[in-house]
Amino acid sequence: MGPSLSDFAWAAGLLALLLPAVGATGGGPLRNFLYQERAECFFSNGTGPDAQLRYLNRLIYDRQEIAHFDSALGRYVALASMVKSNVDRWNQDPGMLQNNMANMDGLCHNNYGIMKPFTLSRKIPPKMKITPTHSGASSSSRNTMLICTVGPFFPAKITVRWFRNGKEEKGDMVMTSGLIDNGDWTYRVQVMLETQPEKGDVYVCQAEHDSSPSPASIEWRPQSDSAKNKMWTGIVGLVLGVVFVAAGLSVYVKKGCAVPPATVGLMD
Repeated sequence: MGPSLSDFAWAAGLLALLLPAVGATGGGPLRNFLYQERAECFFSNGTGPDAQLRYLNRLIYDRQEIAHFDSALGRYVALASMVKSNVDRWNQDPGMLQNNMANMDGLCHNNYGIMKPFTLSRKIPPKMKITPTHSGASSSSRNTMLICTVGPFFPAKITVRWFRNGKEEKGDMVMTSGLIDNGDWTYRVQVMLETQPEKGDVYVCQAEHDSSPSPASIEWRPQSDSAKNKMWTGIVGLVLGVVFVAAGLSVYVKKGCAVPPATVGLMD
């Protein structure tokens, strides 16, 4: 939709208003300045297409926004005193207000249907894992840092909590990396819990995200020293067994299979 005569009229009026502000003193040349308009469409969850859309037409002089048209209000709003009289005049012009609302319909409504599958309708549920590490000065410290890695997920809004035996852990013992942008329209976050696990404790990392009506969670339980020893003993035994089998198979292949010589008998 091209600009109307009223568009040129208010643009010329605004330019005439701004020129004295940038005029030279003592007959010198005019300095450079920048005037621009920026149209923006905002999409949000709501009921009905109009409730989900908001159109802003921002008027910017240099780096300062001096006024804008807001479709939620249906009128212009002055943000700088120098354009207050102009804004009052624009708001008395039904044609200008109607043109802006028409821009909202042509720009925002059309793009809403195109972008919705990739924005509001796009849901990627978070993946989760817990990594325990020692957080003290030495590996013998009883302090353990539990790192809950959540991601990738989309949209960006997420709430991650730590629970110990059903009670939420809060305060200085809980730290977060903050939201990390993966650069592919997905995000991740790490939430750490510094704690001293006891035998029988159950730790749960829980994530609340729009991709699911119920929170996602993952569980971690501390292992006793005897359980760790048994686990490592089993791993070492498995590795040794594989080594011996491989060695025996290698010797067998090198020697080959012994075949007894054939015996030929003569019948009387």
